[in-house]
Amino acid sequence: MQQENNLSKDDAIFFMDMVGSVKSPNFETRMNGVKPYYKIIKERDSNKFRRFIRIYIALRHILSEREQVVLNELYGLIKEGSQLKTVGALLNITPERVRQIRNQAERKIVREVLRVVKVSN
Repeated sequence: MQQENNLSKDDAIFFMDMVGSVKSPNFETRMNGVKPYYKIIKERDSNKFRRFIRIYIALRHILSEREQVVLNELYGLIKEGSQLKTVGALLNITPERVRQIRNQAERKIVREVLRVVKVSN
């Protein structure tokens, strides 16, 4: 996809940092389990939020429809971001299952962003 070609190594690292990926060179263990992107989700007009969403949109085609629904809701793609419990109620699944789907989808995107950046270098 054309949008994939516009992703840089800095974009890859930024996305990995935001989702707390262990593959990021800046990875730090979090004790509270809160993903770093939670800070920017509420700042929809910020450059960091727009960058995060741009990277996600460029790579979301690799996700299943259910994974996309979960991340769209949590990231606040259409409206303000939702909580795990709210997304779970929407999909008729538990918040824990939403968390599992989110983590799986974010790992897929991290793998893809690394592949895209490696190919373009």
